[in-house]
Amino acid sequence: MTRPIVYDATHLVSLGEAANAAGIGRLDLAFARHFAAHPRLACGAHYGFRGPHVLAPARLARILADVAPAAPDDSAEWTRLRDWLLGTAPADCAPTPTRPRKASSESLWRTPLRLANDAPRALPHSSLYLNIAQHACEFPALFRWLARRPDMRAVFFVHDLLPLDRPEFFRPGYGPLFRRRIDTILRHADALLTTSHAVAERLEREIAARGAARVPIHVEPPPSTLADTSETRDDALARRDYFVFVSTLEPRKNHLTLLNVWRALAADARRAPKLVLVGGRGWENEQIVDMVNRCEAIRPFVRRTNGISAPHLRRLIANANALLMPSFAEGYGLPVVEALSLGTPAIVSDIPVFREAARERAEFLSPIDGLGWKRAVLDFTEADSPRRRAAIRAAQTFEAPNWKDYFERIEAFLASL
Repeated sequence: MTRPIVYDATHLVSLGEAANAAGIGRLDLAFARHFAAHPRLACGAHYGFRGPHVLAPARLARILADVAPAAPDDSAEWTRLRDWLLGTAPADCAPTPTRPRKASSESLWRTPLRLANDAPRALPHSSLYLNIAQHACEFPALFRWLARRPDMRAVFFVHDLLPLDRPEFFRPGYGPLFRRRIDTILRHADALLTTSHAVAERLEREIAARGAARVPIHVEPPPSTLADTSETRDDALARRDYFVFVSTLEPRKNHLTLLNVWRALAADARRAPKLVLVGGRGWENEQIVDMVNRCEAIRPFVRRTNGISAPHLRRLIANANALLMPSFAEGYGLPVVEALSLGTPAIVSDIPVFREAARERAEFLSPIDGLGWKRAVLDFTEADSPRRRAAIRAAQTFEAPNWKDYFERIEAFLASL
């Protein structure tokens, strides 16, 4: 790669801290960490109405360290969760409330300094502008500077187009906002990155429908963001029957199907496994939260947390009977890759993007087949179940993508522009 790299850090600057970031946030952090240490990094950039603010590489590194500090001490929540799974904590023990992390006073006074221009004050000639998080792309005025820089190449990451196709699963008014975001991206992009061929094909249709100029689209499935060397084996947990669902609480993820499955399973308390819901609250999730908090039938068997660090999440998933993902629609499905990379079976919705991400190594069910999900959970609760053994073998043959190869292929594509 010969072009200088300009990494758009606006999303990072906007964060107080990135603890428990969701999928797009975690991918932005992975890209930022990689390119902040890249020898071709010229600078970071932050949106400004007259043009982008220029952030020196050292400032970008400090911002990254500021928003993504070392993992917080989650030992208390992890101990409570593990004790609950092992049955050594009361069945009706309420989970530790997850409170928003407050920005430190040091972080607050640093924020204005994040926006100060560093020398040189203009982005380098013939550089490559890289935007991963799509932050504020709904404001086209912030990107008009790209039209004045034909020497540059702009590359945007498009994670999915679900708000256009399934607006009922998003906040009211989000569809038009997202359309403006895509308008901005397609107006200025010289190339696009995405996670799956399913999304790339949808992007091609969108570009054709608009009569816009075609641009190169590079598909690269992201690896697990939980990949590290921390110990995952926990014999006590592995002897317990429990399942994990990693997802923000929102209608698109289809929590209610699983919660109703657990309500049915709770009728036979001797056979009912436990379910851990890992994720923060999204939008229009009142029914989900009410059922978790107020349904007495499932209270002994379902617990929600959003306060455990990556090493403990690895350990939780690695020893589970299976990861469950009954989503109605997804752009990729990072938790599926994370589970299969750990050798944990995954039972997921039968949607094209999951078949692609899982490389056909998961169990696939219709997201509206409640009885099918119930049968699968019961089968995966039986240690000698042929279905469960086959799923374990399939997970163990999953060829997990890795970050080294991932960024080598990303960089090869960027070098071709």
